[in-house]
Amino acid sequence: MSNTSLPNLITTFNEVLWCFNYIVLPICFVLGNIGNCLNLLIFSQRSSRSNSCLLYFLSASIINIFILNFGLVLRILRGIWNIDPALKSLWFCRWRTYLTSTFFLIYRCSILLACIDRMCASSRSAWIRMESRPRVAYHLIAFNWILCFAYFTPALVYHTIVYGQCLSPPGSTYATYLTISTLVQGLFIPSAMIVCGFITFTHLKSMQSRIIPMNTDAHDERKIVGQYIIMLFVQVATDCLYNLLYSAYLICSLVFPTPQNTQIAAISSFLINMSFTLPYLNYSAAFYLHTLSSPSFRRKLLQLLRRMRWFHQCIRVNYDRHNTHTIPLVTMRVRNTTALNRPTT
Repeated sequence: MSNTSLPNLITTFNEVLWCFNYIVLPICFVLGNIGNCLNLLIFSQRSSRSNSCLLYFLSASIINIFILNFGLVLRILRGIWNIDPALKSLWFCRWRTYLTSTFFLIYRCSILLACIDRMCASSRSAWIRMESRPRVAYHLIAFNWILCFAYFTPALVYHTIVYGQCLSPPGSTYATYLTISTLVQGLFIPSAMIVCGFITFTHLKSMQSRIIPMNTDAHDERKIVGQYIIMLFVQVATDCLYNLLYSAYLICSLVFPTPQNTQIAAISSFLINMSFTLPYLNYSAAFYLHTLSSPSFRRKLLQLLRRMRWFHQCIRVNYDRHNTHTIPLVTMRVRNTTALNRPTT
């Protein structure tokens, strides 16, 4: 690449980053909060809590709200106004790294647990299917949150501010551990999701090949379970897609520790920014992916909206009834008062 094309490349990278910082990320913040709040309302219903897979989606929706209102807000502040308290405050540097890393891991492990749950639910073994229960899901969700919060506690001790950046001390044992750990997460968790998805698909194919007499209710239940599996597969595909760039960047950073020239340095800087930006699109799009991929989820959404509308109508009807009962009483009191004050002949 010639020297004249390098400024054009840098200009293109800056334009893409400007578009993400000023347009894409604020839209993701607004739509993502709306969508995840609707997810909470839908997945927290009693009918949804009876399904173990939807409990893992509920866990992912809860953590998505924390990600958007903490990690994404800090990302927008840094991209638009160049405000980053982590570059000046050591305690904020450590806590930001600790919380964002923990939130990301909780989300991905929640989706992984949902994949394992569907794999167990579709198994021919009754003993394995027993593991796909809401009670088991509650225990695994609690264990997942506790383990993830404990996993990144070294960040509260070892992270520091070096050369105006919040990062692990270069060349330290903790930096090596963090790089390898992040790389394992970026490869192991998606690989485990894909393996569980493949096994689930194999189970479903074997179920279709067997001739099992079913009534209408059993057929509808199996159809709904299939829709939840499609929801999960779409979520896994988007998660792997948006986190692929970060895994590729980590591999390249291990192979090429230092940029060889200005061109590679510019590309590396752009990839770093995009690898930390693209995952927020996934955390914002969960509700809309569920709506597009599952008719059952759309029915639950419509029922929720009708219930909210019915609630407002009930309030309005009760208010109108209260007014209609109050007005005649006031009128009767006025008439009685007039009759008492009228002079007798």
